[in-house]
Amino acid sequence: MNRLVTAAITASLALSGAAQAEVLTIEGMAPAHSPEFAEIGSLSIERFGGSDGRALAFELEDRLSAVNIHDEPYFVVIGGRSAVQPDATLSGNVTAGVEEYETTAKRRRCVERNDKGKCVTHKNIKVDCLTRIIDYRAQVRATRYSDGRSLYAESFPDKQEQTICFGDDEDFASSESVIRNMVSQTAGAVRNDLAPREYRQDIRILESRKGMSKVEGNFFKAAIRMTKSDPVEACRMWDEAAGNGQVHISLTFNRGLCAEQRGDLETALMLYEEADRLAPGKSEVTQSLRRVSDHRRASEEWELRRSATS
Repeated sequence: MNRLVTAAITASLALSGAAQAEVLTIEGMAPAHSPEFAEIGSLSIERFGGSDGRALAFELEDRLSAVNIHDEPYFVVIGGRSAVQPDATLSGNVTAGVEEYETTAKRRRCVERNDKGKCVTHKNIKVDCLTRIIDYRAQVRATRYSDGRSLYAESFPDKQEQTICFGDDEDFASSESVIRNMVSQTAGAVRNDLAPREYRQDIRILESRKGMSKVEGNFFKAAIRMTKSDPVEACRMWDEAAGNGQVHISLTFNRGLCAEQRGDLETALMLYEEADRLAPGKSEVTQSLRRVSDHRRASEEWELRRSATS
């Protein structure tokens, strides 16, 4: 799958279905994909060559200037000539080629109509078509200003192929709009590579009571109902159940969510690890372990950055 759209698809899948079940809202931070930038406070956008390099440079300047973490600007983006020396410079190249060629393809078409003009016979027949291919490639590099060391170098290839045949009820999308979208996706991917991101996400609790006694199950179900109006009370009830010696994957996982929600990442990680021992490989647990580990790493990098740039 094209890496430019992976993040957007992942976020969409993570949130899908949450509205159909009880959830707890988690706030956290995902780390930058390039931890070297934890110590980079200022950036200068240098020359971007190629047919669409200027467009990517402007898009990167806008995206990186807009990054805020804990209500603080993450980068100082220096544009144009300046007496201020940046910590790092960004440069690169963008090319987008458009190729069209004639071809043929089979399409379902009407081959016979009645006297009222209504189609009575359809057949798959070979028709003339035109195929358009937009081949896009961007390269982005970051260099530390003080010693010229390369901090980041990535390529962002993308391709869109579209075929329109005679009689189709569609037309080519504007090649300019397609390329503009590719440039925007590249800027978004670079932004996620260079800087962390904060998120607010609804995570489904586990509701299965299989294996609980009737009394345990009823108490657990009552806590589930509380998540709609008073999640703090729901978490207190689950802690009470655990304090009374109850052990269950749903209880342990939900207590992990509660700890994560209140920002106690160490306890959340401990509870998710316990849940993983109770139900090895369970996807909800695996995802939560990864999410909390990423949040911890992002927080550590944030503290390192504050120390280095203060």
